[in-house]
Amino acid sequence: MALTGVCMFLFLVGHLGGNLFLLSGPDRFNGYARILNSIPLVAPVEIGLLVLALLHAVSAVQVTLENWRARPQGYVMKRTAGSSTLASRTMWIGGLVLAAFIPLHVWMFKYGDHNGAQELYGLVVRSFKNPLIAGWYVVAMIPLGLHMSHGFASALQTLGVNRPNWRPRLQLAGALLGWAIALAFLALPVWAFLLA
Repeated sequence: MALTGVCMFLFLVGHLGGNLFLLSGPDRFNGYARILNSIPLVAPVEIGLLVLALLHAVSAVQVTLENWRARPQGYVMKRTAGSSTLASRTMWIGGLVLAAFIPLHVWMFKYGDHNGAQELYGLVVRSFKNPLIAGWYVVAMIPLGLHMSHGFASALQTLGVNRPNWRPRLQLAGALLGWAIALAFLALPVWAFLLA
């Protein structure tokens, strides 16, 4: 789960970088989209991302089932202090929201009408002018922020990068990076809805 999570985290950083071209107008954003479409490796990368997401989900289910088997009886008192965070306790909810969000996102922007006014830029801006679509994107970025904020430090710990005295710093770095990425993605529909 850690390896697939790190790979998807790195993809999101690159994806965000490309999406930020939206703020620079149709020429730059559409130019970026044309460059991506001209690369022959796009289809294999997309398939690789799908495989990573499926492996990540399967791993999450396996880890959850192992945890349940290791402790078949629940705690008498739920502990909310210590290392447990809102993000760690809601990973499965965030995973389900993202599992619903990602296919809709891909379908809308990969297979939507790129030939309309201002090509892909126009499709994105027109879509985000719809309050339901913009609102769904904003809502979906909240579990993304929670998921990445917990997953970053957790993945590094699983991969053996973490040390006991590093843990607070890695958790802070995970929270800052995860929320920075999620808020930057969240800003795009808000910008398009209000300003574009």
